[in-house]
Amino acid sequence: MCGMMDRFAQGISVRLVFFILSFFTYTKAVQVTFIVDMSEEIVVAGDGNYPAVYVSGSNFNGPSGIEMTDNGDGTWKLTTELESGDYTYKFRNGYYDYWDSPGWEGDNGLIEDGCAVGEYFDRLVSVDNSDLVEGIFCFGSCDDICVGELVEYLLIWNDEFDVNGAIDSSKWFHQIQLPNGYSWYNNEIQHYTNRLDNSYVSDGTLKIVAKKETYTNQGETKEYTSARLNSKYAITYGKVEIRARLPQGIGTWPAIWMLGQNINEPGAYWQTQGYATTSWPSCGEIDIMEHWGANQNYVQSALHTPSSHGGTINHGGQYISNSTSQFNIYALEWTPEHMIFSVNEHVHYTYSPETQNSETWPFDSPQYLLINIAIEQSIEPSFVETEMEIDYVRFYKVSSLLNQIETEPKAFILNQNFPNPFNPSTNISFLIPRGDYVSINIFDVNGVKVTEIFNNYKPAGTYSIDWNGQNDKGVQVSSGVYLYSIEAGNFRQTKKMILLK
Repeated sequence: MCGMMDRFAQGISVRLVFFILSFFTYTKAVQVTFIVDMSEEIVVAGDGNYPAVYVSGSNFNGPSGIEMTDNGDGTWKLTTELESGDYTYKFRNGYYDYWDSPGWEGDNGLIEDGCAVGEYFDRLVSVDNSDLVEGIFCFGSCDDICVGELVEYLLIWNDEFDVNGAIDSSKWFHQIQLPNGYSWYNNEIQHYTNRLDNSYVSDGTLKIVAKKETYTNQGETKEYTSARLNSKYAITYGKVEIRARLPQGIGTWPAIWMLGQNINEPGAYWQTQGYATTSWPSCGEIDIMEHWGANQNYVQSALHTPSSHGGTINHGGQYISNSTSQFNIYALEWTPEHMIFSVNEHVHYTYSPETQNSETWPFDSPQYLLINIAIEQSIEPSFVETEMEIDYVRFYKVSSLLNQIETEPKAFILNQNFPNPFNPSTNISFLIPRGDYVSINIFDVNGVKVTEIFNNYKPAGTYSIDWNGQNDKGVQVSSGVYLYSIEAGNFRQTKKMILLK
């Protein structure tokens, strides 16, 4: 009996020692955060048919990867749990379900920068027992941030509001005509006027003033007045900056926004100048800043296009604690591929549609600026008066873009199609330095001609053409890799593109 007790005690001791050793040698999972800078990339559609970036690798759900979160400033983040050890991975742009495909970070950038490991030239993260932040990394590079080509802006139009009194009529137009004969759109209840009571310049700023007062014009009496200014300058691409302090009050709706110069709106400045050819929203609308008094510190940017307008899905915003007490800089950066909206250089929304056509992108033509305060039906009964102050308005062009537009190309260039991968259509652009007959053909990977999408004479210049993913019989082709080829005189060039479904 005593021997049995000794053996029992020894067994307990052994198990206790094993438990203690196991406790101290147990590997705890820790949080590892991956951050990648995608500011130089066009993020393409992922698994959910929306733009997405992934961390992918054999320990990260294989080639499918784990989806990251868009931080809204050009960077993407993923926080996951990993046990101690070494892990290889790469970042991937968009959804692909096999290893050897587009979207992955290129090997060369990682090799040249010295952070590639193994036969597949992956990234490596070493995890111990402490939480870890991996990055920020520039996509396709070992650099901690993306240092892109320096963008040089050239100021081409501005108003610094330095002269007291009425607005500069050489730069601004008062839009006061009721567009439907009795009211403004969106159930707004104000009259816009050209009186100094509602808009004037003093002490270096423009004041837009909304008031509660009975006012009759155009045979209609309303209980509120305000001002709505149209710029007499229109811009295509570049940067727009407005330094402004916003009004306050539930029911006020200030906006700094743009409309197509070609809009057919009765009483708008460019309509009175003979430019009106296109109705809204086909003309395009760019809301640089909208603010509602009922949500005092929130500002929003939005796009209205034929594909989504009114209650548009294309919008984003941010909270600013001092929107009505201090000046902030509201900015739009507009290129042929995307629009970036920011406040004080903090980006809150980027618009870059996967398919770019007249339905999603009516933004390759001039737009003019509007500044106004509208009054909603929800205006507080106690409201008397409020004002929006504008310190300056500045329009810029990218100098390199100016050179590209204003001078003839010096060489034949066939650009990479955009978007790529694409579904259902993509745009192919090319430059020719002299007049010639140009043909563009689409082939499958076996070299079999699918269709010819262009064949005509073109003078020197920059051009683009869409391919809708159909063959010469008008039938939609299957997903896969395709080739597009240009011939112009003695110039020949072929590039690859990918159709995904």
